[in-house]
Amino acid sequence: MNFPGLFNRVRVPDLLIGLSLFAAGCTQPDPPERLKPLVEGYVRAWNTGDFKGLEEIVSGQFELRMTPRFDPIRGLDSLKSAITRWRTAYPDFTIALDEVIYAPNAVTARWTIRATNSGPGFSPPTDRTVVVPGMSILHVSAGKIVDEWVSSNDLYWVQQLGFTLTPPGTGK
Repeated sequence: MNFPGLFNRVRVPDLLIGLSLFAAGCTQPDPPERLKPLVEGYVRAWNTGDFKGLEEIVSGQFELRMTPRFDPIRGLDSLKSAITRWRTAYPDFTIALDEVIYAPNAVTARWTIRATNSGPGFSPPTDRTVVVPGMSILHVSAGKIVDEWVSSNDLYWVQQLGFTLTPPGTGK
């Protein structure tokens, strides 16, 4: 079938085949297909303390930013140290991913941490278990996680450990 004007020398089947080949060459795997292995490997490192393969999925210039101030912890070695500190204070530290949303170069996750404060760390061990929900945004560049922004309720966390908040001027 031929169309008058612009298409008078191009047949529709030829055009469709050309467009299909062009489109096929321009596609990348869907974000979940591409990013899910990175997220799973990253969470595995937090859940186990095993850093094998972490260099393959996390950038050497990685930045971890956590509530309340979002001050950056920079570098892969600093990330490993942070994971080790958390897992020392909370040896059964586990992140469960409740919901994950993938975008082309970012991942948003809603998660729940369950952990028992039975080791030395940020404060004396309380032997209490915390269950704390939170959210993270991870950014990906050149096939590696380059940063994570973590938001959770720190007050809720420490209250589960038995700490209390005393308002100013109460004399306590």
